[in-house]
Amino acid sequence: MSEKYFNKFFIIFILISVLIFFEGFFYYFSYKFSYYFDIFDRKRSGFNPLIWNENGIIEILQVILIFFSIINFIYILKELKKIKPRLYIKFILYIYTVGLLYFFFEEISWGQHIFGWESLDFFKSYNNQNETNIHNISNLFNELPRSILTLWCSISFIIVNIFSKKIKNYFLTKFLLPSNKLKLISLYLLFILIPDFFVDKMNLHPGHSEYSKFVLISDILDFITFNFIKLSEYQELIFCYYILYHSIFFRKFLCLNENEKQSKT
Repeated sequence: MSEKYFNKFFIIFILISVLIFFEGFFYYFSYKFSYYFDIFDRKRSGFNPLIWNENGIIEILQVILIFFSIINFIYILKELKKIKPRLYIKFILYIYTVGLLYFFFEEISWGQHIFGWESLDFFKSYNNQNETNIHNISNLFNELPRSILTLWCSISFIIVNIFSKKIKNYFLTKFLLPSNKLKLISLYLLFILIPDFFVDKMNLHPGHSEYSKFVLISDILDFITFNFIKLSEYQELIFCYYILYHSIFFRKFLCLNENEKQSKT
């Protein structure tokens, strides 16, 4: 999947997202539509468990995307022997790969989602979902990695554009932004993030009241902030999509760099 295919796959990702939004909207507000149309279930609201629950469609997609990202970075780490970048670059790449592995294994609860073992007593006591993972034990292990991922996937292109002249290592610059195509994903992520961030920080949401057939302020805010879907999970899907293409573009950069070296010898 080189850069020439990126636009096609990005459009496909957006179209799939539109379907997710469409389904999420009618599922979330099903009880409200039921007052006007008999085909809707008045008892149904919230998020479709088939799509948003643990081992649901969104989580499976996340795991698949991260898995292929890890494969790409394993290849990249092997190529470092030929390229021989500076020591701190090697350190950054190894830490990044370890971070991807952590992300991957946390998403599958270190294999519990696949093999279905029972959690140890420690995780039953301290994990708020009784699962074998760390990120559900404390907000520190959940919100801090999420914040880092948010910054990485949304503003890397801004950092490179501002500090490109000050980042003297070309290899590091390419790691931060191996292709300007990634900017499209970043801008889309910001489009999804900013409304919810603004409403949350301004404390504009009045909270959810009783079910009503009328359109309430809370309904409008849920709509414009995309909270008619499980927004945190969808954001993670965008993270995974960005990380996959970052790994593809960076691997391509290494291959081109290596081919240029060989052509000169």
